[in-house]
Amino acid sequence: MTRETARGMAAQILTRVEVEGAYANLLLQRTLAKLSDPRERQFITLLVNGVLKNKLTLDYALRLHLSKPMSALPHEIRAILRIGAFQLLFVDRVPMAVAVNESVELAKSFPKFTGLVNVVLRKVLANGWNISWPDAKRETVRYLSVRYSHPEWMIQRWLKRWGKDETEALCLINNEPAQTWIRTNTLKISRQDLADRLMGTGVLVEFGERVPESLRIQNFGAIEGLEAFKAGYFTVQDESSQLIAHVVSPEAGQRVLDACSAPGGKTTHLAQMMKDEGVIVAFDVHTHKLELIEQLAQRLGITCIETRLGDARDLTGIEPCSQQRVLVDAPCSGLGVLRRRSDLRWQKAEGDIQDLPVLQLAILERAASCVDVGGDLIYSTCTIEPEENFELIKKFRSAHPEFEPVNLADALPFKLEDPRDLQQAKKGMLQLLPQRHGTDGFFIAKFHRTGS
Repeated sequence: MTRETARGMAAQILTRVEVEGAYANLLLQRTLAKLSDPRERQFITLLVNGVLKNKLTLDYALRLHLSKPMSALPHEIRAILRIGAFQLLFVDRVPMAVAVNESVELAKSFPKFTGLVNVVLRKVLANGWNISWPDAKRETVRYLSVRYSHPEWMIQRWLKRWGKDETEALCLINNEPAQTWIRTNTLKISRQDLADRLMGTGVLVEFGERVPESLRIQNFGAIEGLEAFKAGYFTVQDESSQLIAHVVSPEAGQRVLDACSAPGGKTTHLAQMMKDEGVIVAFDVHTHKLELIEQLAQRLGITCIETRLGDARDLTGIEPCSQQRVLVDAPCSGLGVLRRRSDLRWQKAEGDIQDLPVLQLAILERAASCVDVGGDLIYSTCTIEPEENFELIKKFRSAHPEFEPVNLADALPFKLEDPRDLQQAKKGMLQLLPQRHGTDGFFIAKFHRTGS
């Protein structure tokens, strides 16, 4: 059993992720909730997310100095080696001798492998980034895969779509630490007043440029411990996700349906824009996820959300042509948020992208039937794959001429400038890409129902 140090706790999390298939973000949340030292919390987060994102690169560097494959080592030793190598190769602020020595200390729980950890990490230290990579021209897929730690099937898809330079840029940004964005709860406070409150407690704050409620924060320790959080003045939500409610553009007093609502960030944003007047029916297929929405709404002081348990393909109890706004934030492969979900790239298979559009289209078809004449239908995902986005919308539109595209250049709260974006927007669609827009990868489509 590894020791209860920051590195030891990180090793425990990484071992459970590999052995049990546990979700890293949930394990991190539980571990961090027990810690009060913000530096320790940040370091554990850095180690866990950094190792998971860069696992393929780390294993490639480590294998150069191993006489046996990584798979022949105990899971705990793999985690210790990866943590050590990550510090040596990616973390400037940790003294290299400390990184090696602390890893050896952790390995003492497994005496048979202590010497191996010491020797291998010292060789990684001596070698540094002087690594013989696959040839970038002749083996482009393998080079990008091991150099930037992404599955080869993802690399192959992106190379066909964008070429080497943009694929490499996407991989780089996916490996960066995720930024923390929050959404001001304008039912209770203005963005400026929230920023002032947070800065008064030592939080570093930057104003978002795309969404009028958005703030980017740093140096905040545990978010749950901030008084502004407890008071319901904000919720954590990426800026690209905050765009959705502005595109939906609901009005006070309207009937709104959120077909796939958990965990409630977009749902509560819709309520905020409606001034908490009207009715939002929020569906999810899991009871515990509906509870998350209810808890969030309560903390933010929102009362107009009615949660319902049910499959979005059925939307039981929702009559045809009964809703003025309908949002389908569809379940998807999530390949637009790899920077935010460190273990997601290893959990997905290419077959998921072939299977998901069947589910997505079924949800969209049922949701579309609920839109009243004169109402709007909005579809969104956090993926960058065309089968789940452009191609799916094309299939939907061919069967539903009563839904006409809304120019997203007029619906977004910021100005589009790239001609490629403007061309998409005219057709009612927009694909945000991390390597082009600096946001999470997000797809948005909006249509207005003109007839039955």
